[in-house]
Amino acid sequence: MSNAHQLMLIGLDAADSVLIDGWIQSGSLPNLAWLRNSGTSGRLDTSAKYLAGSPWPTFYTGQLPCQHGVYESFQWRHEKLDYAIPTYDWIPITPFWRHLDKDLAVITYDVPMVQGCQAAKGIEICGWAGHDNLVPPEVHPAALLAEIKSRFGTWRMVRETFGPSSFDRLLSLKQNLLENIKRSTELSMWLLKRPWDVAVIVFGALHRGGHRLWDRTSLNETISEKEGNIFDQSLKDLYIACDNAVGQLIAAAPEAAIIVFSLHGMMKNSAPIDLLDNMLARVVSNKYDSLAKPSLLQWLGEASPNAWRGYIAQHMPDRYRNRLMTIWRTGGVDWKNTSAFPLRADLQGYIRINMQGRELKGIVPPGTLSDALCVRISSGLKSFRNSLNGKAIIEEVCRTDEVFGMGPRSDRLPDLIVCWKDTPSDGHSRIESESYGCIQRKTPHIPNGRSGSHRPEGFFIACGRGIPAGVQLQKKAHIVDLAPTILRYLGTQTSRPLSGKFISELTDQE
Repeated sequence: MSNAHQLMLIGLDAADSVLIDGWIQSGSLPNLAWLRNSGTSGRLDTSAKYLAGSPWPTFYTGQLPCQHGVYESFQWRHEKLDYAIPTYDWIPITPFWRHLDKDLAVITYDVPMVQGCQAAKGIEICGWAGHDNLVPPEVHPAALLAEIKSRFGTWRMVRETFGPSSFDRLLSLKQNLLENIKRSTELSMWLLKRPWDVAVIVFGALHRGGHRLWDRTSLNETISEKEGNIFDQSLKDLYIACDNAVGQLIAAAPEAAIIVFSLHGMMKNSAPIDLLDNMLARVVSNKYDSLAKPSLLQWLGEASPNAWRGYIAQHMPDRYRNRLMTIWRTGGVDWKNTSAFPLRADLQGYIRINMQGRELKGIVPPGTLSDALCVRISSGLKSFRNSLNGKAIIEEVCRTDEVFGMGPRSDRLPDLIVCWKDTPSDGHSRIESESYGCIQRKTPHIPNGRSGSHRPEGFFIACGRGIPAGVQLQKKAHIVDLAPTILRYLGTQTSRPLSGKFISELTDQE
């Protein structure tokens, strides 16, 4: 295929459309501004509205979560009653570019939540510099690994330390992320010197930066005015660095069509997820104080500072980390008397019914009784309000099967999803319900130290052959539409079924 038919996809993981709009207008992001003026752009609905960890698998499989089954970095395995990192042995999913009908050379760099590299025409690099760190650095073909390490070193994003941090630590994180962008750009530019038809290059720095550098509520100390000005500029500096990277990649492939995209955004943290365990326990037992007595290891885990728990969990082999996560989340649970339980979550609240025939020790019959329990849980949770102003803290509690439909991996997903009101999470120091009493938050801070959480909206900016200039979509497309749009543009198909439809505004080719 000639250079005129190349397509480069540049993923800015969790880049926020609202921030980008403002900084384009101020002149801070000239390369993204040029792309938008030269092509077609629009906002994207996203599966992250309900399942925060699902957008990348949704993008690269071209399927909805009920079909691919991945929604978190640690997921519940109902057949074993434990938590584990989603891996190919129990949730086998693969990217659409491995199943193309056309013989196209594909280069992919650091696409998040891909379950390792596999044999395919072209080059794949996984787990190199992304936010999630789910797989160790891996390269296909494997012979390239030594050369990449020799030229660029092994560059992994620093592990996230949970809990509020010092100014010096967060400033160090910013410098690490700037270096992350620089090295990712250098490696990507080197890869693009090889023959390719499709390139998928993802930068993960904005994801981590958005969580930890959104505003000063990530800090555990009071800082000076000078330090505050430096901190407040940090996230913008990362966006400027990514804009520069986009400019370099465009220059390296001047004849290629370009799609810059993000599958979800970032905003002020509005998720008091740490309150859900107690809320659910009271609702399902109809008691004011119904927390089960934890096991010793669970108690030690909960009593330890978030930073300690994060460090311990991140510096051990996966099998031990999975086991420790399971103990911390489910230690002390009496499954014979547990009708519903919360799942690990970073943003939304996830609830699972302990259903007969599905969970290893299920007690709730499917059908009428399970449906009635879901209704009771939904009503009970929505009765909680912020004690300071009397306002509701939950926007909706929805059935996952009603949001995404039923699919072959619906059984991997939560049964209920709690979507919180769009209000600052650090304001929920105490909540109360007429039926279930008051719950005092253990800490006035956001426990995980993330001042930013995900905005349920993505975006794309596309420019190139056959793509109209200066057009903005009036109606949102969906992130699941990206895969069929890419395939339509390339004039090829995949042997795997896709859930979305092509975005017609991007395929008006000459």
